[in-house]
Amino acid sequence: MTRGRKHWRDGLGSPKAFVLYRTPDAWRFAMYFSGAVVDGHLSQPSADSEPDEAQTAAHSKAEDLSGRPLTISWEANDEPDWWTGTITTEPTDPTPRHP
Repeated sequence: MTRGRKHWRDGLGSPKAFVLYRTPDAWRFAMYFSGAVVDGHLSQPSADSEPDEAQTAAHSKAEDLSGRPLTISWEANDEPDWWTGTITTEPTDPTPRHP
């Protein structure tokens, strides 16, 4: 991998939050970046699956959209079947840099 090479998603900015909610047909999401919002639905799991399965799939989707490893802390929302995830970006290269 070449250092300094920009990923096409870099124009979206830093990932900040993820909203996950159940509809009758699918689990839907909105991912908030500092420069944009991306929304859609999860093709898997099905709408009748457990929330933890949807959160796992949403986590994977968030990493795909941001192009980097993420940590998501999920909290239930006041609305039934809605969750809000606070996103923390993990370092892409954990190797310490020395001057």
